Amino acid sequence: MPRRSRLLLALATATAACALAPPHIAVEPDATFAAHQEHRGLVIDRLAGGRTATLGPAGWIRLPGEPTFVLDADGERVAAFWLSGERVVVRRTSSETSPVVAEITPSWEDGAIRLTLQADGGPPFRTDVFARAGPGIGPDRLTRIAQTVLDVRGKYETAVRDAGGVRVGSLRVRVGPYLPSPRIFDGVLPGSLSPELAVAAAAALNAEIDWIEDHVLNVYRGAGSAPLERSIPATR
Repeated sequence: MPRRSRLLLALATATAACALAPPHIAVEPDATFAAHQEHRGLVIDRLAGGRTATLGPAGWIRLPGEPTFVLDADGERVAAFWLSGERVVVRRTSSETSPVVAEITPSWEDGAIRLTLQADGGPPFRTDVFARAGPGIGPDRLTRIAQTVLDVRGKYETAVRDAGGVRVGSLRVRVGPYLPSPRIFDGVLPGSLSPELAVAAAAALNAEIDWIEDHVLNVYRGAGSAPLERSIPATR
């Protein structure tokens, strides 16, 4: 093969490898939990015990009764997740008859979501609404009254409170098409909150952002919006 052809082939291979390589997501030093959206699920960048994990579909086809997602950490199946809207039920196995070990229950305040995090046999934790924690042109909280995809972009943070209402941690999410990942989640969570509950909270919040994006105007495409990561910049 001529030298020029070999160089072009090497360049094409390197370019393809870079395109396929997963994004590097910097994790905040104080975070005890971190995750980001990738393809059809979440990559868990930091889990309790210093592990990493993936939350994704168990297979190509989901049959009735099967989980929406499974959580795999270090080659081990850790838990299975059933999502119904923003409600998340967690079991240790992929059997719908196995005991529930954790659950996320959503509620809304003027369109802004709150989450109740409940482990089997443990006390509940609750979040406040997710308030905007930086500049943005939309509402001051993550809410269903957003009008366009531009309203949704930004950084949001909420307190995590114990059953007595005392703040014991926080959860954060960043949303935007020009970040290393379209959605980046992290949090500072108490040690008594199980890793599965942290992942389930991110999954519930991810589903809520899906709902909002599906019901607002995509200013780049007109009515019938697409997820933010597929939006096209107005200028180059």
